[in-house]
Amino acid sequence: MKDIEVVAELGKAKVLIDPMRREIVRLLADRPMTENELAEALGLSDPSVGHHLKILRESGLVRLARKEAEEHGIIQKFYEANALFYVINDKNMPLEIKRYFMPVGLERTRGMIAALKAIVGEPRIVNTKELEELARTIDSTIVEITQRRTRQWKENREELIVGLYQDALTHVLERTNILPQSLRDILHKTRSEYKK
Repeated sequence: MKDIEVVAELGKAKVLIDPMRREIVRLLADRPMTENELAEALGLSDPSVGHHLKILRESGLVRLARKEAEEHGIIQKFYEANALFYVINDKNMPLEIKRYFMPVGLERTRGMIAALKAIVGEPRIVNTKELEELARTIDSTIVEITQRRTRQWKENREELIVGLYQDALTHVLERTNILPQSLRDILHKTRSEYKK
């Protein structure tokens, strides 16, 4: 299994637009699971999970990991994700695809800003335009960092993702000239707090 895969193909991105498919991929990145285990974890019927698995397998996001025979001769199929984490590179994607993934980037960025503001006790509000601009910058930085990576990750999935986000935020902090002024103020105060 790869650690991170950058999704730049429109077909794969369209498959991952569906939040249930993203959740299936997330679960299968953690451990191989059967269709029945997925159905229980997701609260869906087996046929519904089977439909999603078929689409995910055809797109190359999920694969059959192994087959095991049970006591009664029934063959259980275990599926796994092809990567621990998928990063969407929407640079050349149509606007409607970009907009599907924007909420993910916005939530990630809100979390980063909230953490920075908590460090400095900054009450200043960031407006929607600034937040969207920073989210796009962080998203493109994540893609850039992922594409430059040369080593395979050996830790768990969450450590991989947190490390990737940390690297992206560090990279953005080093290039504050690309940020809106209100965010530069927060970052300047954050650096001052760390120097104390």
